[in-house]
Amino acid sequence: MKKSTIVVVLGFFIVITAFLGMNDEKMYQKQKHFETVDEVLQQLDNKPLEVFDEKGILTESKELKECFSERKRLTELRFNYGKIEITKVGELRDNDKQEILKEYNTFRNEFSKRREITREEPVTIYVDAWHSNIENGKRVYSNPRKRKIDLVFIDEGEGLVIDYIMEKNNEKLNNEEGNKDA
Repeated sequence: MKKSTIVVVLGFFIVITAFLGMNDEKMYQKQKHFETVDEVLQQLDNKPLEVFDEKGILTESKELKECFSERKRLTELRFNYGKIEITKVGELRDNDKQEILKEYNTFRNEFSKRREITREEPVTIYVDAWHSNIENGKRVYSNPRKRKIDLVFIDEGEGLVIDYIMEKNNEKLNNEEGNKDA
């Protein structure tokens, strides 16, 4: 390749990179420092998790963003509910904890490790999860579904935050709930 072609391609790459980096929306900066898993779970339990921003776009609430790691705030939270009610925090045996951490570490190794993690804590929660809609100008929560969610809490210097979510449709619980009504 000619030197001029290389210079043009390099210049084009720099310009495209600059345009991609120009984003008027900055990453949410955490305000709270959570010391325990319970504090994070209380932040999520029975509160609106989605809000309309100043542009009228449905987005995650600040309260929800407080619960997630820098990596999750940079990418996508993938916690797409209007509200959750935590019905139970599961008891995990050591081998269950190790399995969740193994899945998490496999997933995490696919990404760059920006910050050192000083603490990892796997937790399973059982929730009733609602989607939210706006009807007649009011927020309405509908279609509650029972879900089992495996979470990994980490401390990367900002207190405990959620860095991993593995959600499972808890059909067994949904079927049991349906059988109670019969």
